[in-house]
Amino acid sequence: MKKLFIIFLIILSACTSYNNENKVSLKEKQRDEDIQNCKYYGFAEGTSEYSNCLMKLDNARNHSKMLKCENVRRDNSNSGVTGFWGGVLLGMRENLACN
Repeated sequence: MKKLFIIFLIILSACTSYNNENKVSLKEKQRDEDIQNCKYYGFAEGTSEYSNCLMKLDNARNHSKMLKCENVRRDNSNSGVTGFWGGVLLGMRENLACN
């Protein structure tokens, strides 16, 4: 039984290290998508138009996130939720939208 447990731990650790090596952050994925979008629209790498395309896509994403955060904060303040757990849940909702 002890050997089986050790084998299980070895397999589990191998899986987690494999997953950590292959994870790509959300920002990297978004950046790759932005690059592909700008190339799709015909902007050549290294040009000012290409840089402006990337900047506009990033600004649009940030603006959208800011609006979502403001909406969640407004909804939370008007929700009428009371109590400890209500506050915890509202705080978690705001953290998800604003961070």
